[in-house]
Amino acid sequence: MDERIMQPYLAGKVEDVMTRDPVVINQEESIFDLVKLFFEHQYHGMPVVDNEGRVFVVVRDSDIIALFTKREPAALLGTRVKDIMHVPPFTIGPQDSIQRATTKMFADGARFLVIVAEGSRVLGVVTRIDLMKGIGWREAE
Repeated sequence: MDERIMQPYLAGKVEDVMTRDPVVINQEESIFDLVKLFFEHQYHGMPVVDNEGRVFVVVRDSDIIALFTKREPAALLGTRVKDIMHVPPFTIGPQDSIQRATTKMFADGARFLVIVAEGSRVLGVVTRIDLMKGIGWREAE
């Protein structure tokens, strides 16, 4: 009978598990386009970028739903992403450890982190499921 006890650990860098070139939306796009992207990709949130491709906010599905508690649907015509965004992005670098990303995600209460390069350019996103890819197993000492 095998008596080995296996112990989990986290290893690797964020760039090892992140989703590269994620779907983003420009701040000038319409709410219609935003909702369409959420439906197409089944996301709960996505980075919002400016015209230079720099991330500066995240928009969530809850931000869209909240609109219907505050306004009549007809009042949403002409609404742009920049009109509803308000959540600062939770970011991390590609060289950061998966352990650091996990700690940051839970400390910030985020569903995902935006991976940025210098100049706040979006390189990718990492979700909780992505972070689980960093779980390894070793024999307990």
